[in-house]
Amino acid sequence: MITWKITDTTSENGVITSAKYFVTAIDGDDKVETEGYWYFDCPTAKVPYEQVTEEMVAKWIEDEAVTDGICHITANLEKQLEELKKPKSAPAPWMPQVYQPS
Repeated sequence: MITWKITDTTSENGVITSAKYFVTAIDGDDKVETEGYWYFDCPTAKVPYEQVTEEMVAKWIEDEAVTDGICHITANLEKQLEELKKPKSAPAPWMPQVYQPS
């Protein structure tokens, strides 16, 4: 499950020009997060400023972050979730064995 939060925006003449985002991806007990600023290439004025919703801004960011049909923001989070599922490295048998809580 991927959840977007828009925590700040900037605007010029009633048009949103950038936004700060926070994205969370959860798969079972695993959770990864990222945040950043997005500067819109073509700020959209299709919706009156007063009617813009958080979901709209998140969708605009997601749509602009697409390369070759894949949103690189969410794809990176999904890769991180997959890495969490991989077996953890273990010290070689000849190295000191140290207990580390997980």
